[in-house]
Amino acid sequence: MRNGIALSPVDELLCAVRGVPETIGVAALFAGEPPRVEALRARVAERWGGLPRLCRVLLRPREPAWLRPHRWLALERFDPAHQVVDAEDGPDGAGAADFTGLLGRLVARPLPDGLPPWRLLLVRRAGEGRFALVLTAHHALLDGRSLERLLSRLLDGGSGRGGRTAGGVRAVRALRDAHPDHAGPPVRPPLPLGPGRALPPPAGADPRPEAAWTEVDAGAVRAARRALPGLGATLNEVLLAAATGALRAVHGEPDRWPGAPRPLYGTFPVDLRAPGEEDALGNVVSVVRVPLPVDEDDPVARLAACRGLLAAHGPVRGADAATRLVDAAARLGPWALRLLAAWAGTPGHAPVACVAFRWPRGPWSLDGGPMERVIPLPPVQPPGTAGLALTDCGGVFTLCAVTHTLPGHARLLADAFGRELAAFARPVGAALSGPTR
Repeated sequence: MRNGIALSPVDELLCAVRGVPETIGVAALFAGEPPRVEALRARVAERWGGLPRLCRVLLRPREPAWLRPHRWLALERFDPAHQVVDAEDGPDGAGAADFTGLLGRLVARPLPDGLPPWRLLLVRRAGEGRFALVLTAHHALLDGRSLERLLSRLLDGGSGRGGRTAGGVRAVRALRDAHPDHAGPPVRPPLPLGPGRALPPPAGADPRPEAAWTEVDAGAVRAARRALPGLGATLNEVLLAAATGALRAVHGEPDRWPGAPRPLYGTFPVDLRAPGEEDALGNVVSVVRVPLPVDEDDPVARLAACRGLLAAHGPVRGADAATRLVDAAARLGPWALRLLAAWAGTPGHAPVACVAFRWPRGPWSLDGGPMERVIPLPPVQPPGTAGLALTDCGGVFTLCAVTHTLPGHARLLADAFGRELAAFARPVGAALSGPTR
């Protein structure tokens, strides 16, 4: 039984990050009365019970753990009574009334051992007249697209069409098929392996994981997408540009950050699912590491720079580069993946992680209660990092910031993001964005 099922290289890499729980999630907000937890468990058993991925338990490696891989133990079924929990019956108890605080606690702590590493939480009080479902999982089990597909499968309604990750970035294999001449240059581009700039370390306080979410004005998103001539900016380009400006506003002059004048690197994910594989569960994903235009003062110039970066790096080329690196480490053994994870967790490697995606076309509901909003929950990264996730659910935009820096930075970053978006709609002279502290 201890032999189990081997993890994929990406799954093993996501188990190798030390000091963080690697818990990701998504929260859906509904209007109306919440369902009974017994009814929700019955729905989960009916709609998710036949999914083998949800019946896996993560087995930790035996000693010497550094040299041995994790394994999956496949169960015949999962127990809905353990996996589907009422927030008021769990360890958060009455604290569930603080919905944002609850979300922060969920991503800042690991899921329990000995059970499939995912949970569906029913939050009866998520605001006036609202309830929420919060699906969390260990990142080694599920990626963000898997969470979306699972939650969509649980709900009523929808068009049956999947969403799209990263604001228009299509699957790498689909891009290769559509543009074989763009599948890669004659000589593979070098991997950007060098260290970069880091975010300023907290002064006088220990870094602490935090989460904050905010509503994002749809008109501001539309204005941002029209800010450049020609084709409208993608949601991913808007997110990267606005996140860069928000970091400047929160952390001060970029030329004073550790590692300057080296680039500040950020990452964004690329969904590797080809057409016909949209419902695949697991980690069918890679990442692209790009230098963010943190030294640009003009918000529109930052947006133009992000468009150029995405055009130059790929998703095809950038995602392939990361995949090659992970596969090469996996061929050496688990120890190499753990060294790779340690290197990737250093403050100057890529302290900013961004993800943008559209929810599948609705409307969606649960027992007649309409879904109003989707809140993405990126994982907590090592100290000195920030993650920003932006969702578009039927034209309702939501940003979530998860930071591992100074206490209070998650809220500052989320608020600054909204101001950066508004700057795209102002004349360039008035939109110059400098740090506020």
